[in-house]
Amino acid sequence: MPEADPSATPQVWDPTTTQPPSVVGAPDGGQVPDPPQVPKGSGGGSGKEVVNTASLDLFAKNIEALVPTVIAARDRMRAGGATVVQPGAFYDAYQLRSQTSGPNGGAGLQERYYKTLADLAEGLADISRGAQLMSKKYTSTEELNAMKTSDLEEMLAEASADFQRLADDSGARVSDPNGSTKDPTGTTK
Repeated sequence: MPEADPSATPQVWDPTTTQPPSVVGAPDGGQVPDPPQVPKGSGGGSGKEVVNTASLDLFAKNIEALVPTVIAARDRMRAGGATVVQPGAFYDAYQLRSQTSGPNGGAGLQERYYKTLADLAEGLADISRGAQLMSKKYTSTEELNAMKTSDLEEMLAEASADFQRLADDSGARVSDPNGSTKDPTGTTK
């Protein structure tokens, strides 16, 4: 008769022993994309800031290039990179799990991080679209410099809403234009 595996039989708990994790993962060696090329100023200007449509087009292109990286991070997290925390069976461990991944996963900090990445991707895409709209509507530097603030706010309204949602989803405190502050629950202070 084969000898029984000692780990398969109940053992008296010894607080001086440790249980190494069953799988130790290596850090992700993912690649960070190179930053986009940005034109440098000549340094000989009049000191006034001006924006032209070519700069807006390049800005829109560079912002748009960030979106796939953010979406990939969000999708990778949702695809299983984030698992339910299994810290142990005692009160503080349950509290840790509840805060990080919720009781069954898909909640807590994990869900807030996922929503924040989704909001960031949408906000960046909307900024890019807004810059492209400005470039099409204002075809010369003079027209662009004469643009009204209300026109700018209108073109970037969707991006502004996305970043407001990002702040709300992240649990950040957000100040509205009146100076009042809202906490993560929406209570105005």
